[in-house]
Amino acid sequence: MTLTQLSYVVAVAQYRNFGAAAEASRVTQPTLSMQIQKLEEELGIVIFDRSQQPIRLTAVGEQLVAQARVVLAEAQKITDLTTQEQNDVSGQISIGVIPTLSPYVLPLFIQNFIARNPKVKVTVEELQTQQIVERLKNDQLDVGLLVTPLHNPAVIEHPLFYEPFVLYVSPRHALAQEKKVREKDLTSKDVWLLTEGHCFRDQVLNLCGQRSNATGKLRFESGNLETLKKMVDQSEGYTLLPLLAARDIEDTSKRKQLKEFTPPIPTREVSLVHNKLYKKRATIDALISEIREAIPADLLKLKNGRYHRVDMPSFE
Repeated sequence: MTLTQLSYVVAVAQYRNFGAAAEASRVTQPTLSMQIQKLEEELGIVIFDRSQQPIRLTAVGEQLVAQARVVLAEAQKITDLTTQEQNDVSGQISIGVIPTLSPYVLPLFIQNFIARNPKVKVTVEELQTQQIVERLKNDQLDVGLLVTPLHNPAVIEHPLFYEPFVLYVSPRHALAQEKKVREKDLTSKDVWLLTEGHCFRDQVLNLCGQRSNATGKLRFESGNLETLKKMVDQSEGYTLLPLLAARDIEDTSKRKQLKEFTPPIPTREVSLVHNKLYKKRATIDALISEIREAIPADLLKLKNGRYHRVDMPSFE
């Protein structure tokens, strides 16, 4: 049994396809398949049910993959100890970013981070919060950029900045006449929502769900904020936006549709998150520094009493 064989097994378990796993592992499919078959013969077990499409793990295969991930993570610590001792920012790092942050935060820092740390190879995936947490726990991601607190003891959170919410309202809606809006003005009857799985959806429902109108219907849900803005423009109602998404609106007429909240202003906490096994402290510090340097200064520190953090559901 070798670490290489275990890494191939974990790759197939992730992709549920030998070809995709081989490509991700940068080997030919016959090589990967042969090594997994050798491992199965050595252990006297069948790890994958190859008759299923996509490929499925057998019951014993599930146990083996879980242990393989632990073994590979522990083996990685040897390399990590060396780079940590040298205070070296190098190697590969995989980052998961939620969709309501990705288009507005990533462009602010990622190119500078790569330029300043040329020995790092970065992979970024846009994923929902629960997907990021699950992949962190399974060592399929190194870090996540998402909204906290997660109330999950399996991960470590490094708060980066605080992002207030603003309202984007149709000119035909009554709230369009208000200079500022109050939380109690919101109802789920009029709000356009992201689809289930997005943490921002849960936060919005926390704000307005208790004031829902029983006769109202959710006519449409979208996977991104840009679509929601267009739906508001073409109809009535409103949607909520994180401040960076609101500042991304360049059209002057559209900016008039933005309404601030009266204090205390609903706000989300954005953090860099990793599991407890990830030991590349120099890389974490470099990422935190780069992000904080790129974020507008007014989001780094909020005045007490003027803002309140909106809670997140638990992701365990």
